[in-house]
Amino acid sequence: MYLGPAFLFAAFASLFYVPGFLDTPLGMLTSRQLISEGLFSIFALIALASLARSIECDTVWPWRPGFRRLLNMLLGRT
Repeated sequence: MYLGPAFLFAAFASLFYVPGFLDTPLGMLTSRQLISEGLFSIFALIALASLARSIECDTVWPWRPGFRRLLNMLLGRT
């Protein structure tokens, strides 16, 4: 449930990445680069938060009890 938005926001973040951003002094950045890097940071943080929520709540991760129940049901175990 939360894994899809994590990938979606990671894809959005990749659209706004500015190569060499950390090597460029802030005074030499253009406004376009600064806005792009700000949007990259926001989307990357949302993606990380969504991934953390997915790890906490979704049943697609092997260490979750719901995953084990589903796997046992699919394999015909009781």
